[in-house]
Amino acid sequence: MPSCPINTPMLTEQSEAVRIMFDAAPIGLTIFGDSLAPLDCNKAALEMFGVTKEYYLGNFYDLSPEYQPDGSKSCEKFSGVMKRTLNGEQLAMEWMHRLPAGEMIPSEITTARVRYNDMVIGLAYVYDLRRVKQLDHDIILQETESERVYIDPLTGIHNRRFFDIDLNIIMKTLSRSGGTLSMMMVDIDFFNKYNDRYGRSAGDDCLKTVAGILLKSVTREDDFVVRYGGEEFAVVLPNTDEPGVRMVAEKMLENVQACNIPHEKSGAAGIVTVSIGVTTGKVMPGHRADDFILRADELLYKSKQGGRNRYTYGEF
Repeated sequence: MPSCPINTPMLTEQSEAVRIMFDAAPIGLTIFGDSLAPLDCNKAALEMFGVTKEYYLGNFYDLSPEYQPDGSKSCEKFSGVMKRTLNGEQLAMEWMHRLPAGEMIPSEITTARVRYNDMVIGLAYVYDLRRVKQLDHDIILQETESERVYIDPLTGIHNRRFFDIDLNIIMKTLSRSGGTLSMMMVDIDFFNKYNDRYGRSAGDDCLKTVAGILLKSVTREDDFVVRYGGEEFAVVLPNTDEPGVRMVAEKMLENVQACNIPHEKSGAAGIVTVSIGVTTGKVMPGHRADDFILRADELLYKSKQGGRNRYTYGEF
């Protein structure tokens, strides 16, 4: 890009102490005069770009791409910024710089006006955002990796570890308010026979499909479905009463049946079905998560004894 004219001598009347502090600043600092050209810069600015001071001062506007991401021309935009700064405004903005080799540097610029001897000069502090963005990336990556610890790799829904931790948190919260907790244990009917007839790969697909159906059958943000183990799932519905949990259980039975996944070896139907144990109760101090799990498991067993492809409800 064409360079803006730069032909202003460097500041020369700084005391040794000021120069030491100027160069020791950990953030890039450039001084501008009323000609809008850079007069001086510190070591941090030079280290950011990997150039000499002579190059930096003589080619300052070449250290930005011709246009900024917002479409404005770099030379014109920065000149306007410095004019406003010299008129007394303090500005802050994101800026895209460019190394001589072409690498782009996302940065943040803050400007300020000060008086130096008989001069009014503008200061531009530049902060290299590459490290910040890398930290943001690392944090997101760590959060993603942490989340994976609580996800079942096959079905993509939450796993038993998430269930154990989150259910205990919910129990403590509900025990303080005397809130109601509904829980369901869900089992795919005759799943071992399904695997024997259709193969392990088809079995995995069946698990993923049923997991997705169960997940879509709950709609509130606080409700969650987990793969409890094997072909068994757990469903937790905080602050849900008996009519509410019965409605969800019926919806799950209907939605699984509606998929019409063939299951020739099923003793319940010619398609894949599920059996569900459902319980509801007020959470009181002293109640344990295992108490609700055990009760829902007992009711699941009754559903299986009753012919499967159904739910059995019982109060906690």
